[in-house]
Amino acid sequence: MVILLGHSPTMFCICRPDLVDSAFMEPTTPILEVCGLAKTYRSRRQEVPALADFNLRVGAGEIVGLLGPNGAGKTTSVKMIMGLMHPSAGEILYRGRRLEVADLRRGIGFLPENFRPNPNLTVAEYLRLHCELTGAQTAGPEQVGELLAQVGMAPYAERRISDLSKGMGQRVGLAQAFAGDPDFLILDEPTSGLDPIGKSEVIDFLLRAKARGKTIFFCSHILSEVEKVCDRIGILVRGELRYLGPVAEFLQKWQVADLEEAFKKEVQCVPS
Repeated sequence: MVILLGHSPTMFCICRPDLVDSAFMEPTTPILEVCGLAKTYRSRRQEVPALADFNLRVGAGEIVGLLGPNGAGKTTSVKMIMGLMHPSAGEILYRGRRLEVADLRRGIGFLPENFRPNPNLTVAEYLRLHCELTGAQTAGPEQVGELLAQVGMAPYAERRISDLSKGMGQRVGLAQAFAGDPDFLILDEPTSGLDPIGKSEVIDFLLRAKARGKTIFFCSHILSEVEKVCDRIGILVRGELRYLGPVAEFLQKWQVADLEEAFKKEVQCVPS
């Protein structure tokens, strides 16, 4: 797993990506490769850099978490990977070739940050539609029921989406990301709007998915989630990848035992 964290100009330290264990930076069998990705927003008065020279490889069977403070560039990265936003520079490879629209529809499950399904459909209707869009050979009640059971929404299959709470809607979003049984999933803030029990259930769900061989790349700003599920973490601050590697090495880097404390130190780190 990979997670991205942050940076702030209040203390001096040395932050060198070349000190990170290369074995963790370059999985042997990458499903996703992000090479030199950059994004600059242009306004009438100035250019605002959102992401700079972002490089990442996600190997088969990993859970990768992208962690960082608000405005770090997490959602911008995901939108470019999913083809929802054009990068200013860089290349995105999926299984060794340029990412195509068909890959996004059939090979990759996706949960956006602000998930807003059609409110006029029932939960079952919405999931059946997504199963069909993935090209799944079976998109009937059995598959829909299985997806809903996995996220704790089976009793609400016939409820209209407009009548769901935010947390229940988020569970539906997670279910639709798994429609068609994709091998690779990209999830932006998958526990958003969930209560503590719901968050714990989603974390368990992701770990079970990994045990079944799924590869997961997710964004979060909740450190406890990252620590529980990630093989590796990446730290993204102000559009810059500041660290990439396992949690244990990140704690060792700052000589602390608590991830939150290490994260704060990284956020306050001024590159030399």
